[in-house]
Amino acid sequence: MELIVDSLAPLMLLIAVGYLLEKLNISNSEWVDVLNKIAIYILFPSLIFSGITNIKLDAISSFSFVYINSLVLISIIFVTLLITKILKFSRELSNTYIISIFYGNIGYLGFPILHSLMPGYEGVVSIHIAIYTFLLFTLGIAILEISMNRKLNFSILIEALKNPLILSVLLSTAILATGSKLPHIITSSINLLAGGATPIILISLGIFLARNLPKIDYTHTIALVVIKLIIMPLLFYSLYLALEKPNILGVSVLEAGMPIAITPYILAQIYPLKGELIAVSIVASCMFALLTLPTLMVLIGAA
Repeated sequence: MELIVDSLAPLMLLIAVGYLLEKLNISNSEWVDVLNKIAIYILFPSLIFSGITNIKLDAISSFSFVYINSLVLISIIFVTLLITKILKFSRELSNTYIISIFYGNIGYLGFPILHSLMPGYEGVVSIHIAIYTFLLFTLGIAILEISMNRKLNFSILIEALKNPLILSVLLSTAILATGSKLPHIITSSINLLAGGATPIILISLGIFLARNLPKIDYTHTIALVVIKLIIMPLLFYSLYLALEKPNILGVSVLEAGMPIAITPYILAQIYPLKGELIAVSIVASCMFALLTLPTLMVLIGAA
């Protein structure tokens, strides 16, 4: 429990910093837009690039979990898409469920927790992060682009490739696959930028929430939190039990149960998603993760 609190507390504190900046009239209406643009065009691409290129492939003995995780996550994306269409959700609400349910705080929060709980599995955790990131910025972005443009043609693909988030995934994956090495000064600079991504967005989120608590349907907040923190990890836990409790899938269970990430909030600045709903759901999922994550740790024997 202490490990969870220590990992979540900085997130909540940085949101509180943003909240106070607004309430003390230090920030203004332009801050959220500026901070979000810095994150979209500089910090988040650096975070993605740094995370993928630093994966140690030689530290992993079996890659079967890659196929299992990819298949489950792709299935979750399409099942969510189908259900939201059946329920006749709006485009923005459907996109919000698809992205928020699928993508959790697997890096900033998931990595330190799993690093402490499962020493020696750093490479496996990094691959998990890469799987989620790659699927989000390929399949996830494709769904968002189609929802926005109603089709996905060659010109739209070209425009999508100009997205710095997508470019960072493609470039870092190519470097990882080829074993290429960038000059130390470049990688150090990218790593420094990567370290600023999460703090900047959490402060922006706090400012956003302080300006006026969003008037949203909290039924959807509850649904997102329950699906993300309970249903998602239980799907992976069923596989964990069926395959006789391999530690690698124990990592998958915990990563699936991480709170909603701040990345969907960033994407809401570009694509049709409900940014206000995502903002409130991020805070709510972080709070309830104090209960759900320790429970998941007990289930997989990591507590």
